[in-house]
Amino acid sequence: MQLNLLTLENLLDINEQIKIRALKDHRIEYTGSDDYPIKIRELNKLIELAPKNRTVMEIAAYYMKNIILLQAFPDANHRTALTATERFLEKNGYRFDYTAIEAYIFRKELYTRRLQEYGTYEERPISTLKEPDNQVFSLCLEFVGAHIK
Repeated sequence: MQLNLLTLENLLDINEQIKIRALKDHRIEYTGSDDYPIKIRELNKLIELAPKNRTVMEIAAYYMKNIILLQAFPDANHRTALTATERFLEKNGYRFDYTAIEAYIFRKELYTRRLQEYGTYEERPISTLKEPDNQVFSLCLEFVGAHIK
């Protein structure tokens, strides 16, 4: 089966759409766009190093984990990661369906695992893209597996 991987344009579009929604709805937060540039180099590496020899679920977990850890966008990295995962899965014939509560619980657990794994919540370097699977990846894989249709 031919995999349809994400592109840089996909990621930039997803984050831009989140930003536009925030401008239209004061209840949606998006900050920092004037202070922090998008890290295009990191996003290009994320796209370049996406594994092609793994399952669709594992690749989805790769995108989710690394978009969150790289923190390449001024804001909405978690939302971008969830939407990018959904877009990737849709491009490959799957549905990704979760509630806001489930996303919130995932995010809380992710913070705990990030602190355990890395000792910080700060952004991670590009070398993160090549690291072996760890507990952060496993959590992303569990979340994808529990919500893929």
